Amino acid sequence: MKKKFKKTAFILIAFQLIISCNNKKETEFVKTLLSNNYKIDLPSKFEKTNESMWEFPEHTYLSIDVLKGTVKDIQKEVETEAKVREIQENYKGKVFIKTESFEKDGFKGVISFYEKDNKGKGLGLVNLKSYIVFAVVQDKNNRIYINSLSLNRNLNEDLTKSIKSISLNDKEIVENKFDFEKAKKDGYQIFSEDNFIIKCKGKLLLDKLRIEQMKQNGLSDNSKPFHVFFEGVDYNINVGDYSSILNNQNDEEIQKYNDEDLSYYQTKFDEMGIKNNKAKFKDFDAIYYQNSQEGKLTNAVYFHHKMKSYMLQVTRGKNSKK
Repeated sequence: MKKKFKKTAFILIAFQLIISCNNKKETEFVKTLLSNNYKIDLPSKFEKTNESMWEFPEHTYLSIDVLKGTVKDIQKEVETEAKVREIQENYKGKVFIKTESFEKDGFKGVISFYEKDNKGKGLGLVNLKSYIVFAVVQDKNNRIYINSLSLNRNLNEDLTKSIKSISLNDKEIVENKFDFEKAKKDGYQIFSEDNFIIKCKGKLLLDKLRIEQMKQNGLSDNSKPFHVFFEGVDYNINVGDYSSILNNQNDEEIQKYNDEDLSYYQTKFDEMGIKNNKAKFKDFDAIYYQNSQEGKLTNAVYFHHKMKSYMLQVTRGKNSKK
């Protein structure tokens, strides 16, 4: 009878353990902003300690670094990163477990998992293991390095979800989901290749004759002029493309270039005696200027958005403040 009781007790204990495992609390994730327009869903227990480091209460450390540019072989980059860390005590003697690759919404990534036996490392009779993750994720512009070190094996599953959640931030997503059909119904002309829409009297067309004249005069071909003449009013929009210069530059470098270009134009207008002032156009820093020539008045605005510049001009014989 006594033996039967022990067996029953063991079954009950085992059953309780199974229930405990199955009732594991679901991890709560929070959206966390990274640099260069990226975000990631991280377990809510992570606490940020500096710009690229987080800590988890259960002896877990996480680093995330965003670097400009991409690599041809992501797998090789992850292996190199793991090898470089080998010189540090926390990573010496780590054992490779597995690698996982993924592609999602324009992102590609490789995640590698390692384990390290810490027996004899001052932990007494307790034989703890370190669980190590190295990952590299990239889109067409930048690459993101992720490394974690933890004594909590269960965290690997959550970190895998986090790494695969990396995406552009909400502002960028809103821009990419612009409702073109609604804009058309509202009367806007759409120039998606040049990232602008406009509601204009008359049909705005690419000025191919002017482009040809610019080429003949040896001028840069990074400029696209659009034009329409309607009921005595001349509408001009010139779009400059600086992607060949600014590609792979981070947001701060692009903003610095754009600010310097605006200052250059304002200086030139001052030298030429053209009336101008710096102010906002929508949400963008811009230069407004006004010029009279041959009895016609031109009002214009010049501004930058990302890697493009936009110059809008309206010319007519009378007041042209529209």
